[in-house]
Amino acid sequence: MHEVYMGLMIALMVIMAVLAIALIVIVMLQSGNQSNLGSITGAAETFFGKNRAKTMESKFKRWTVGIAVAMLVCSILFFVFHMLNERL
Repeated sequence: MHEVYMGLMIALMVIMAVLAIALIVIVMLQSGNQSNLGSITGAAETFFGKNRAKTMESKFKRWTVGIAVAMLVCSILFFVFHMLNERL
């Protein structure tokens, strides 16, 4: 059983490394939000305004959130497998 947990932990580490590189690339491709400072005062448009869901910027944001959530899930699973491995 020890080998199974070690294999899963190694697989999760590789997945997290790939996700981290993908997250870096996606964040580097995004444009800055300096022009959107009006959102603090309510002067900027909402997220759903003017078909923004179809723009490349919104796709990058969705990918960023998705990759971050996947990294979180992988980290939690890694911790669980590590704790199970230590019990053996």
